[in-house]
Amino acid sequence: MKKITGKCFKACQFLLILIPSVFALTAHAAPKYTAIDWELPATRFSDLGLSPEKVADLAQGGQFVIVANPKDFTFWNARQKKMQDFKQKRIVYAAMVINAPMAEIQDMVWDLGAQDKFTRWLKDTENLSTDGNVRIASYEQEIKVPLIKIASDFIVQLNKYDDGDIGMVLIDEGDIESMFQYWEFFPLGDNKTLTVLTSWQDTDSASFMYSIILEAEPVIGSVFPILATYQRLRQFQQEAAKRHPELVSEREEKMYDIRSVNGFITDNKSLDTSELKKLTALGSVQFYQQTRTFTHEGEVNDVVQVSAVQYVPLPKDKIQPLLSNFDSLAEYNVLTDGWTDTDETEEDWGFLDIVISIGPFSIPVNIFVTLEDKEDKTLIFHTADHSYMHPLFGHVEYIEMVDDPEDDGTIVELTIGGVMGPEASFLFKMARHLPFSNVLIAAVYTMVTSESMTDWVVDRVAKDDLAAGQQVAAAQ
Repeated sequence: MKKITGKCFKACQFLLILIPSVFALTAHAAPKYTAIDWELPATRFSDLGLSPEKVADLAQGGQFVIVANPKDFTFWNARQKKMQDFKQKRIVYAAMVINAPMAEIQDMVWDLGAQDKFTRWLKDTENLSTDGNVRIASYEQEIKVPLIKIASDFIVQLNKYDDGDIGMVLIDEGDIESMFQYWEFFPLGDNKTLTVLTSWQDTDSASFMYSIILEAEPVIGSVFPILATYQRLRQFQQEAAKRHPELVSEREEKMYDIRSVNGFITDNKSLDTSELKKLTALGSVQFYQQTRTFTHEGEVNDVVQVSAVQYVPLPKDKIQPLLSNFDSLAEYNVLTDGWTDTDETEEDWGFLDIVISIGPFSIPVNIFVTLEDKEDKTLIFHTADHSYMHPLFGHVEYIEMVDDPEDDGTIVELTIGGVMGPEASFLFKMARHLPFSNVLIAAVYTMVTSESMTDWVVDRVAKDDLAAGQQVAAAQ
């Protein structure tokens, strides 16, 4: 064996020192990103003419999500590094009361490097640089669905504004080309803050893997960004509860069954119909209710009911005959193929025929529905025990504009909640492994309903009135 000479030994020493240094320099030589000038391409929530206090009262501890009416705007394309025109895109507003001081929630949003501690999808979050009120940060977004895991790196810029708002824009990488989030905070007293997240992402530019999720079922794809916004606020609420357990509202200990679980908007003692109408004027409105403990056939589950809320400029007596029976659903709800009434089934339930497409597969979702308590203002429904989606429950409610006697329009609310039934098909049970599985089906169905119901009702009433007028004219 050859001896190592002094010169060789020193050379080896130098290499042993040099090689780790080179790797260290490489590891820390992160690319530098240049901040951009950008403006929010949507109206801020604070400029919509809504009362934060009234919106908070309407939310009742839950969350309003508004998919705004389509609009054109120009915004930054992170991949092409230039401004781009976007046509008829829908911004999402989500509003929720978080039991924490406003300043602390602002700090939680601003410190993106800490997000992976309480945000399920975000990994390896890091604040890369901060220059005054401008910060550049990175994170990995990881979405898991059956057989697929999508992991994408994002480089974003955060801006902290003098009024306390915080905006975030995509400036590099990501599995989409354009995205923003905008946070607003409204202190309500007692260390409660109405927190509003306005967001949008250009799903048309989604990467191949992300597109697989979005395009597997177009309706599910369209609700996915909405649920991402909903979940983001929920995670902030949960993190605030961990930090301030003394501020957490006591959870209701009541156990609900399939009939009593229905929560009505009119049960809200602070209901302001004029403010609710303002929300519906902005676009399609969904209300994610507070979690309730639900027991059925010996099983106990936490359920979140999702409500579609829409204003229809017609009196209740014109609307109720069309919506109190499920005959009309097949005409304006793209997921519904038909309704077979109890007269035809000769049972105490009717048959709701729903079809969901997952890629090349069409999945029939057989729902056997019992309609109950068909009262003046409400209709309660729930599934029979042999439904694929059972137990499923909900109600339809008609709310007259009591705060404005001169307004003869009606707010219509359709609420759905439930859990996956034991008789569900294998493919349908796979939905348990999708993101937002606890609200996914209800959110999809209510979104489709709220987007289409108003126009269909107005057109149908106009046609019926025209036909009735023609009959009268023909009889004279």
